[in-house]
Amino acid sequence: MSRLSVTEERGPGALASLRAEWQALFGRAQSASAFLGWEWISAWYSQLGQGLTPRIFCARSGGVLVGLLPLGEEHRGGRLGKRIRLLSFLGERFVGGDYLDVLAQRGAEYEAAAAIVEHLEREQSFDALRLDGIAGDSLSLPVLTSRFGESKAYEHSLLPYEVCPYLQLRGSGEATVDASRRAHEFRRKLRQMASLPGFSTAVVTRADEVPAALERFFMLHDRRWAGQGGSDAMARPSVKAFHRDAVQKLAISGAVRFEEIWAEGRCVASLYGIDRGERFFFYQCGYDPDWAKRSVGFVRLGLSIADAADRGVKVYDFLRGSEAYKFDWAEGARTTLSVRITSRSAAGRAFLAGENLRAAAKLTAKAILPMGAVDMIRRRRRREQRKEWPVPAGPVRAPVERP
Repeated sequence: MSRLSVTEERGPGALASLRAEWQALFGRAQSASAFLGWEWISAWYSQLGQGLTPRIFCARSGGVLVGLLPLGEEHRGGRLGKRIRLLSFLGERFVGGDYLDVLAQRGAEYEAAAAIVEHLEREQSFDALRLDGIAGDSLSLPVLTSRFGESKAYEHSLLPYEVCPYLQLRGSGEATVDASRRAHEFRRKLRQMASLPGFSTAVVTRADEVPAALERFFMLHDRRWAGQGGSDAMARPSVKAFHRDAVQKLAISGAVRFEEIWAEGRCVASLYGIDRGERFFFYQCGYDPDWAKRSVGFVRLGLSIADAADRGVKVYDFLRGSEAYKFDWAEGARTTLSVRITSRSAAGRAFLAGENLRAAAKLTAKAILPMGAVDMIRRRRRREQRKEWPVPAGPVRAPVERP
């Protein structure tokens, strides 16, 4: 591959102008995260990117786009009174896009990352760079640490960010269930549910059916978390607006899946996921709390894993979060990191100190506060985020004809 040239596309029009090239590159980057696709990031910027200026760094070889780093710039007030130019990933904040990174075509990951990182360090057009959710095994990490470790203008640090459980699928769905920790319980619960009137499962992927499936998912998810002040993941109306935009775009590309359980005339569980070649990303699950004693969420997840194995998926990725239910199935976990790069100026160092202080305070609060107090704080925050978003009180029924 010839030496790569790096250019920057800046401003709100950058995403639209790069759409065709971005989508073509995503198709050639088979191992890249589902959250690096144009569909996810353009919807995120449209609904949640207020106050950010897109800065998209593009690496090309002979005019062909082979690498892309989607960042957004915002100006933050520094502790010393100076405004800080902060760069961060597009597509992560509020919605948890994991494994964000340089999007690069297969075989060019290291070269594309090196060219873009070299450009960033040489141009020095930012005061702070915060990359949250980059995978611990990313090929970009050695490039970042090497280049900025030797830089006279910047300093860097790496902080642990999230744990992402996963399950390697090696056989049929039946074999996968048999190898799980709770295989007997899963089969028993499934038999009990299958005996109920109107029991069925449904998979929704078509663009004309996805909007209604998303609304069913929202209602179930809201009901599931209503007793705890609402969900951190789906509390903001702007986040719901983002998902309405994103799933429509993902459905056109054939990537989004809603996997449902129906019984007694209504939808009682819904799993929201994204297909990405040989990897399936489990994003969220919602279920009717009236059905909790039947373990409907556990059954829906087990059916999803079995179906993924039968479809030829190789990795079932549970994404961020170390919840116990994920480890009923997961066999391992990837870690993600937060990369912090700041200028060696007084303002840059003050910004980094403030970031580290907030992270330490959060960890300390979790360590010393009683669990009841932590839950109370979470419930209060969720109520504030919800902004009176209505939660349905009755059974969840399809707003349109059932798929």
